[in-house]
Amino acid sequence: MNTHAHSSAERSLKERLQVKAESIGFDLFGVTDARPSERLDSYRSWLKAGMHGQMNYLEQHLPLKENPALLLSDLRSIVVVACSYYAPEPLQQSDFQVARYAWGDDYHVLMKQMLEQLATALKAEVSGFEYRTFVDSGPLLERDLASRAGLGWIGKNTCLIHPQKGSWFLLGCLLSNLDLPPDKPFESFHCGSCTRCLDACPTEALVAPHVLDARKCISYWTIEQREAIAPDMQEAIGNWLFGCDICQQVCPWNLRFAQPTQLEAFYPREWLQKATLPELLRLSEKDFALKIAPRSPIKRAKYRGFLRNLAVVMGNSGRQDYGPALQEARVRHAGDLMLESHFDWALQRLSTAD
Repeated sequence: MNTHAHSSAERSLKERLQVKAESIGFDLFGVTDARPSERLDSYRSWLKAGMHGQMNYLEQHLPLKENPALLLSDLRSIVVVACSYYAPEPLQQSDFQVARYAWGDDYHVLMKQMLEQLATALKAEVSGFEYRTFVDSGPLLERDLASRAGLGWIGKNTCLIHPQKGSWFLLGCLLSNLDLPPDKPFESFHCGSCTRCLDACPTEALVAPHVLDARKCISYWTIEQREAIAPDMQEAIGNWLFGCDICQQVCPWNLRFAQPTQLEAFYPREWLQKATLPELLRLSEKDFALKIAPRSPIKRAKYRGFLRNLAVVMGNSGRQDYGPALQEARVRHAGDLMLESHFDWALQRLSTAD
């Protein structure tokens, strides 16, 4: 623990920084020190068990997660911020579901800009200020840092949960050479005996409290996986086109305390409200690049992944009137064996639907 006695100037700077962060649009703010995570052993075990699937970058980032000081030579404090992305109204169409964080703009870009704005304000005030900003894609154990900075506890669904605001949050970190006073870590745990998230997961991806096996997770298969979706996962994906929110939707802390985002950028785009599955399946690669992908997290699935996911959702719909659109797509994308197999699976499933 950092035993350094912080001066009134350092405490004042931190207070001004928090006010600035809130004015930029961050909902939560906390500070922790630069020591390595205490959860590294369990993270290493998770990697060793192969639960990260084909996300090899998580292994490659391990040395940096073990020692955040490798990211900034004179690292002294880490500011952790969070944005709510909870747009409370459900999507108007019922054809498919998309994880709530992907309804609007890409949070990586948006929050990175907000963090840079925060850093610019600091730079104007502090000479010799050095920093780096990271939003999720960086080699940090963000949820651990957030809990250490007092923002909440890590729930059984592996999400950070704030006691008054729930878990619909995206995290960002500002690493700096400033000696900011750390906040008191959030050390209590408030999930109690509740297992709603574990019980609700349709693929049993939460193999134990706090342990997510990505190889069973709908989000992993619909976002991270580049090739075929495993046959035993296709039916379980249901109508999730991109990502999954089930373990957060059922969480009592969200049902009671979720607060709407103050950032309009996270509200749903028009196509999400109006487009049908056949319309989406007919999009060309250029259409996808122009109408769906710009500033959207959905671009991560890429065009092929998007079509693959559409096929699975349509196959699970039970709607035989989707057959013609799937047949058209199979002809249009003939030669792509991965896509062909998913169109065939969907058509076969619809042909046997009641």
